[in-house]
Amino acid sequence: MYKLFEDENKKVINSENYNSALDKNTGKFIRFGATFEEDPEYCEFGAEILDLEISQGKCMGNCAFCYKENGAVEESHNMTFEQFKNVFHKVAGTTLAQDDKGVFSYINTSPLGQIAFGICDIGSNPEFFDMMAYSKANGVIPNYTCHGLDMNEEYAKKTAELCGAVAVSVYNKEKSYNAIKMLTDAGMKQVNIHFVLAEQTYDKAFEIMNDIKTDERLKGLKAIVFLSYKAKGAGVGKFNSVTNEQFKSIIDYATENRIGIGFDSCGCHKYLNSIKDDADYEQKAQYAEPCESSCFSSYINCKGEFFACSFCEGEGMWKEGINVLEAKDFMNEVWNADKTKQFRELLLKNGRKCPMFKID
Repeated sequence: MYKLFEDENKKVINSENYNSALDKNTGKFIRFGATFEEDPEYCEFGAEILDLEISQGKCMGNCAFCYKENGAVEESHNMTFEQFKNVFHKVAGTTLAQDDKGVFSYINTSPLGQIAFGICDIGSNPEFFDMMAYSKANGVIPNYTCHGLDMNEEYAKKTAELCGAVAVSVYNKEKSYNAIKMLTDAGMKQVNIHFVLAEQTYDKAFEIMNDIKTDERLKGLKAIVFLSYKAKGAGVGKFNSVTNEQFKSIIDYATENRIGIGFDSCGCHKYLNSIKDDADYEQKAQYAEPCESSCFSSYINCKGEFFACSFCEGEGMWKEGINVLEAKDFMNEVWNADKTKQFRELLLKNGRKCPMFKID
């Protein structure tokens, strides 16, 4: 059992072994176990964040490393608004409640606080902004990552009105930097660069960090977030993971030049290794989150199928996902399904290092 308090500014959950608090305005989040010093292994009440793919297929980005293999293809698939609502209410654990004036509204009963929307182009799914508006109206912060190639002032304005954070993947520097400027000019405070880090992109990482120091279009940027390359999709055989030494040199350069950085949970152990000799290691380590797939986060593709994470989709034990659209009880049939629990146990036994891909 747990107690949940939520309003337009925050979401707080208290229980014996799991406690969390989300500031909806800043995105700041804390989690602890039975005591403030303990970390829970997973959240038995559901996911804190949902990675939700709503479009797949044709994409003007056509990025060489796209693990979803989106790009110059003919077929596209979009999640419909009705399918989105089906998924949303199941993951959020919503229930209808009536206030003292007789008005009914949805109340979320799960820890879900954020949705990271997975898209192709911004305009690929015609109901994208309606989905984000619905999410926000029902107490869950929408975020998304884009390539920025089709960003315009209208998209930027709508994004600033709805989103907590946006990331722009830099594949075409000129258009991506312009997209960042449009977003920050529209009032977005949390705009990041997402950059896939591989041996083949190593030099470009320094190039972009130097641009962050000098390019006026990036003056409102929050951070550059480094994403670990995984051998999946379009990039197989074309890219290699960076070494620990290369990763450390990037972290050191960013620190020395006071450049805001981040990294995905896949790169957490590389990051911890790179700062192991720092005097403030313990403090920095508090901000490092290793793989949380099936423990604190979930992924659902545009067909409404659940996988431990987006990289697991179609791989090994996740050759097939779990149909969320047909599930009657998300917690029992999906979050605590035998397959999900099996993956969770593998992950935890492996020190929350990915059991599917070799990363470090």
